[in-house]
Amino acid sequence: MKRNSFLAFLFILLVACKTAAPSNETPQTAIQIPKPILTPTQSTQPPTITPTANYAQYEIEKGMEEIAYSFPMIASSTSAIPLWEKVMHHIFGIESHWAINYNSIYLANNLDMSDLGEFNQFYYDHVVATGTHDAYLSLINNQAEIILVARKPSEDELNLAQEMEIELDVRPVALDAFVFMVNRQNPIDDLTTDLIRAIYSGELTNWQELGWTDNPINAYQRNENSGSQELMNDFVMQGTPMIDSPDMILDSMGGPFTAIGAEPNLNHSGDVYGIGYTVHFYAKYMVSNDNIEFIGINGIEPTTLTISDRSYPFTSEVYVVIRSDEGEDSTATLLRDWLLSKAGQMVVFSSGYIPIGEYR
Repeated sequence: MKRNSFLAFLFILLVACKTAAPSNETPQTAIQIPKPILTPTQSTQPPTITPTANYAQYEIEKGMEEIAYSFPMIASSTSAIPLWEKVMHHIFGIESHWAINYNSIYLANNLDMSDLGEFNQFYYDHVVATGTHDAYLSLINNQAEIILVARKPSEDELNLAQEMEIELDVRPVALDAFVFMVNRQNPIDDLTTDLIRAIYSGELTNWQELGWTDNPINAYQRNENSGSQELMNDFVMQGTPMIDSPDMILDSMGGPFTAIGAEPNLNHSGDVYGIGYTVHFYAKYMVSNDNIEFIGINGIEPTTLTISDRSYPFTSEVYVVIRSDEGEDSTATLLRDWLLSKAGQMVVFSSGYIPIGEYR
């Protein structure tokens, strides 16, 4: 199927869905997902994530036809990729649910192979960058029109935008959290912010100083300008220089899981004396590793509840960002506004993220 005919097909069916009479029956707990419109193989498996809020019945929302017919170029933090996938599934009426394959968690759908290939090609044609820093660079350089990212722009990204005479419109769209991980053989289950800062500044170097074994603390870091590294600087270091340890810098979000937890199907258990950091959503919904445990901060564990009420100290926000010169009727603006609407926040919830503000 050619691209143009594919998009036209989606557009016609979306319009047809909009004019159809809505059902009067509304589920009390489960997300009401539109019927698939790409002739998928039918599946009886229900979604595995259900909302606790009483969301309104699904409708084709304002601007959905325009967005579907002229989908903007997008970019994303690695951890926000599933949210983009859920958004596109919703717009094109595709049912999906979380599934696990070895140590990978992913969004499975019920498309047949032909339609899946068509959809995947459409998806990859519209994703220009992954990774927080690259997402911002793509937006500033006019390669992407809208991005979902795990942090606000960094100082150097703001400086580049200013040099390019670009103003960024940055709005929170979901809640996440910055979390610390250790190997499951490590009995330490809680640390204060000051103790973590002492570890990563080189002041604390041995687990014995924290009441455990006489072994060095292997403090893994992330690469500069990554979303995790910027969150580390903002939440923990706050201007205190991190220890200069190039061998401990990991260049991918999966790096800390492999270093500290190893791969579950390998015959070793990872670095028992390691500590690292990531974001809660990525750890919960994108990686499956039984050798990893997350520690509490200042006596509070990172859970959906403590993140939702922001009692967890390192609660963070996920942002939707466009350029301020986007027109009000551009599909990037329409998509941004939809993500912040009640219907969009329903999809945020279905992805596993915690909705922002009144939609929690």
